[in-house]
Amino acid sequence: MQQWWRKIERWWWRTRYTIRAVMFPLICIQFVRTLLFPNPVDVFLLFALFLFYLGFLFQVY
Repeated sequence: MQQWWRKIERWWWRTRYTIRAVMFPLICIQFVRTLLFPNPVDVFLLFALFLFYLGFLFQVY
């Protein structure tokens, strides 16, 4: 059981900065989309992306 967890952990440490770098442009695109076509799903998705990005900024993940 410990072996697969270490593989996932190594993958996460290698790719978390890439995910963090991709999150900001996604949030910007989603923000523009929410401004142009506001609906509850877009607002919720923008809020979830923002919280996910805050987790990266505060090094929760």
